[in-house]
Amino acid sequence: MHEWIEQASKEEQEMLDILSHQDYMEQLEKHPLRELRTSFQYILDMFEHHGKEEDGSYKIFDTDHNDSPAVFGQRKVQQSLVQNIHNFKEEGFNNKFILLVGPNGSSKSSLVRKIMKGMELYSSNEKGSLYSFSWVFPIDNFVKGSLGLGSDKISSDINTFAYLEDKDISAILPSELKDHPILLVPREHRRRIIDNLLADFPERKKAIEKTYLYNGDLSKRNKMIYDALLKNYKGRHREVLKHIRVERFQISKRYSSGAVTIEPQIHVDAQMQQITMDKRLGSLPPSLQSLNLFSLKGELVLSNRGMLEYSDLLKRPLDTYKYLLMTMETRNVNLQGILTELDVFFVGTSNEIHLAAFKQHPDFNSFKGRFNFIRVPYLLNFKEEEKIYRFQCEGLKELSYFEPYALRAICLFAIMTRLRCPQVKNYEDKKLANIATNLNPLEKTLFLADIETPDRLDYESRQILESGKSTVESEFEYENLYEGKFGISPRDIKALIYKLSSRHTNITFIDVIENLQKLITKKNDFDFLNMTPQADYHHPARFMALIKEFCFDFFDKELRDSLGMVDERSYEEFIRRYIENVTAKIKGEKVKNTITGKYEEADNYAITEFEKSINLNEDAEAYRSQLLSRLGAYSLDNPGKKLVYQSVFPNLNDRLQESFRMEQKKVIQVLSRNVVFYEAELTDKEAGNTPLSKDNRDMIEKVITNLHEKYGHSRQGALTLVKELIKERY
Repeated sequence: MHEWIEQASKEEQEMLDILSHQDYMEQLEKHPLRELRTSFQYILDMFEHHGKEEDGSYKIFDTDHNDSPAVFGQRKVQQSLVQNIHNFKEEGFNNKFILLVGPNGSSKSSLVRKIMKGMELYSSNEKGSLYSFSWVFPIDNFVKGSLGLGSDKISSDINTFAYLEDKDISAILPSELKDHPILLVPREHRRRIIDNLLADFPERKKAIEKTYLYNGDLSKRNKMIYDALLKNYKGRHREVLKHIRVERFQISKRYSSGAVTIEPQIHVDAQMQQITMDKRLGSLPPSLQSLNLFSLKGELVLSNRGMLEYSDLLKRPLDTYKYLLMTMETRNVNLQGILTELDVFFVGTSNEIHLAAFKQHPDFNSFKGRFNFIRVPYLLNFKEEEKIYRFQCEGLKELSYFEPYALRAICLFAIMTRLRCPQVKNYEDKKLANIATNLNPLEKTLFLADIETPDRLDYESRQILESGKSTVESEFEYENLYEGKFGISPRDIKALIYKLSSRHTNITFIDVIENLQKLITKKNDFDFLNMTPQADYHHPARFMALIKEFCFDFFDKELRDSLGMVDERSYEEFIRRYIENVTAKIKGEKVKNTITGKYEEADNYAITEFEKSINLNEDAEAYRSQLLSRLGAYSLDNPGKKLVYQSVFPNLNDRLQESFRMEQKKVIQVLSRNVVFYEAELTDKEAGNTPLSKDNRDMIEKVITNLHEKYGHSRQGALTLVKELIKERY
């Protein structure tokens, strides 16, 4: 019951790193790269610490946390963010304000939260440790009259006050800006120390030489305290540093420590307040009581050495963030005449509407040079879009079940609403232009998700399209009306999912399409519904037809497979023999007879019969050459991998199966005549007079069971889709 106390205490003790200044300098000597980091270097190290996915995206964004849900997709946005942070190295400080711009609900704030969460987790790890310091003033028992009274009596057996217990301390002054402990070393001496520590790391040394760690100084209050104590101690720095307690701190958004969000309401981001007359600090040494000390407050102060987010920045009156211009240029903020140096990664969010208004403001050009705009569009990959809602669907499973393809149908629709019709003028390669401009919205959606190229394309066209994928993806990237700027928002999709779950126990793609058909009539609620159609693009009614056909194609295959019929032919062997004969014929070689072991001429009859069975209509010689090219490309991409011809040539497999499909169709037609009786028996257990034979009942039962066990349909959902498919196609 009380085991948590010991565990929590142990974890807390690990985090409560308290060091004297001398002990910290020894730690700095052991880990110079870890200790000598500005906020931008810290964030870059954080990304590396959490690791990357195979596609180059950063794992911290894909990881789900209770207070920071995963952000899927947006790989380009991640890369732009990291590249901008890398650019800060050239200037030595965060000299640009990063503004994430995109439509409402495109994950701008979620991306920021993930970076903050990554910093929080990293700062609790030894590799991500961060240190600042406080000033500690002991009671008179330790130092009698030495502070402010001019006495030289200093306890010789005490090298530091850092480890004193509370009962022996009269006052503690924290460093509100979380000043780095290295700044306690005077600049010229500090530079020599850093030069020596980084002598073996020339690139890092060059970067550090541009930063405040190399060229800066203590914040104003810490500098005043240091100078006053140094004067009192007759220039003995060692005595001043006895008062330093180096403390580890953690990044925490919840407690506004190095990770702070400013909401769009009007208020001051930083302020200064005099504290010398505060009675609580009356125990400070007289040498400090004479100083005009002050306290800094506000989000800017709390975020120093971390990250500051301006949520919906452009909703605020421009005058409330004009100070950012000077801050970005000089790294300082002016607080009532006192320049305070900051080490903050500034980032903000805004939607496209507010940005458009901002661009009309007379001061926009002043800000433009200090802002870097990163577009955050809606996702254009439906597989990534699906990941957004899986957790939601999982949470609703007690209420309703999403049948296979139901969520996919929603996500296909979402992506199709965000796409533009390809334009010939945007392509230098005319062949690619001709192929891309003939893609319908569904084909383009599947292509962007690396699912497939259209079956209707020949091999050469597929190769051209696949090699030009980056061109298709980036066609509208730099235009004002970029893909993902418009379309349905994930927030609206989530609302649709809740609505579906409240109305249906088993949600099929048919239910999804019916609800989407109602949604696309609400033109006052969704701007994307008012766009002018171009071919099938911006044409929601066509989206419905394409998605319905797509989902039925998949379910049709599952139904046929669930019939339990067996095709006796070995397609793998059939395709292998064909490819071997074609290879031998084209190269003028012989084929080994697997039975006799002898090498024989290519079998022209076998080649011709195979091509008849797949109903080959194009030029045979050109077709054969394309097949060998594909085989060669596969071998290069998969060295050492066992060759499975059905995987390399899936279209051949499908075309060979066409004759078998005709046999399956006959069985499905029998099923279609009996499924209504089967359903009647399920609905009414007393219905014993239906003309359904035992054999047909068993057949339908087997099909429903297979659809349930092999493909994840509920029994009711499977029956519903079987009826719909029969009505649609049989």
